[in-house]
Amino acid sequence: MAGWKELLVDVLKLTDEVKRLNRATDLLSERTIDIDKRLVRLETVVEIGARGQKKLPKSK
Repeated sequence: MAGWKELLVDVLKLTDEVKRLNRATDLLSERTIDIDKRLVRLETVVEIGARGQKKLPKSK
């Protein structure tokens, strides 16, 4: 059975790992929001471009 010192060291290591993972998650969240904003802008450009195009006549 591990002594209290080993348990304390393990808890501190786990705390550091959780903090590191939390920072990584925050960065991924920010990147996801940036990608979403870019996609919305791209969709807007495509929709505006599609409105400006004339429809082709149906071929028989």
